[in-house]
Amino acid sequence: MKSFSIKLLTALAIAFLLSGCYAQKEVKTIPAFTLAPFSENDHVSSIDNFVIVLDASSSMDETYMGNKKFDVATQIASRINRTLPELGQNAALRSFGHSPAISDENTVLFYGMEQYSENTLGEKLKEISEAGGTSAMHTALTASGQEELHSVSGKTAVIIISDGQPDFSLESPITLKAAQALENQLGPDLCYYPIIVGDNEKGAVLMDEIARISGCGFVSNADNLLTDVGMAKFVENVFLTKKPEAPAPAAKEVTPPPAPEPAVLEGTNTEGIWVVDEAYFDFDESEIKPGAFDYLNEIADVLKTHPEITVKVQGHTDSTGTKAYNDALSIRRAKAVKTYLTDKGIHEDRLIIEGFGQSKPAAPNSTDKGRSLNRRVELHPMNL
Repeated sequence: MKSFSIKLLTALAIAFLLSGCYAQKEVKTIPAFTLAPFSENDHVSSIDNFVIVLDASSSMDETYMGNKKFDVATQIASRINRTLPELGQNAALRSFGHSPAISDENTVLFYGMEQYSENTLGEKLKEISEAGGTSAMHTALTASGQEELHSVSGKTAVIIISDGQPDFSLESPITLKAAQALENQLGPDLCYYPIIVGDNEKGAVLMDEIARISGCGFVSNADNLLTDVGMAKFVENVFLTKKPEAPAPAAKEVTPPPAPEPAVLEGTNTEGIWVVDEAYFDFDESEIKPGAFDYLNEIADVLKTHPEITVKVQGHTDSTGTKAYNDALSIRRAKAVKTYLTDKGIHEDRLIIEGFGQSKPAAPNSTDKGRSLNRRVELHPMNL
């Protein structure tokens, strides 16, 4: 009886500690979605074909910020589908991984390639209802080139929604080789638009490398695309082009008034941007040093005065270390500045994170001073 009591108390103690650890983790619910429709009267399709490649492997069944990554991924795919107008483009939906209850195949083409229909794509997306299995992204990309993308022509977008985590027995080069082979097959008409779900650093590096293969795509963060503004911008940037306005009737020539001077925001440099340069980031660090706090507080005050402004928060590094590591480090630095400003009351939808690693130095990397100047975050105001 005494032994049973001790075991019971031990189990309760462990449960208490685990619940305490869980309570300390940040948890975010998936935000509600307000549709921002694009009118076919105002836009034309900038692409001819697109395929959504959805990661339904077992790693997507893991929890991130209180939600299963698979639930976040399917929400992203659904919101793309609901936002995009039907403009005669062709579409396909492919998944990889998934529970055996869905399919025993590593990758399955659920829809297309056929003329895009929001209703049909939405119904097919519901069939991918459960994650499981191995991460076979390379298999999905290879199969895509053999099936739905085998005979397409014209501009083609490949949207990969994944945490970027490879199968336990495989390394990322096999995925990059498959992505490169598909790009070789379709040529410059192919653009990759990976969407990273979660915060796995190796996964983020892999997805960024896939985006760079095509030279015309870009990588996005699922957290940003769960916002109404982020989703609308993604759909417009990837899929749409505004129709040219009809020429206005000829009018009598009049001397136009002088153009207003562009707004000058407090604290920006001559190029109109803020640079966190009163205290730089230490080598291999993403923590903001206290010397930058006053400057960031001034930026927050300006943004509160101008609620119409959104800001690109761009992280940079010096050239020490590998490119892949520096790309991830620059993202962490940008996130640190974004977190600081959101803590000061700036809504996260107004802050768009970008990371450039060592690719855009502000000074030569040949000296200690130059390298310190390159460990920075730039804030580029928009909508002025």
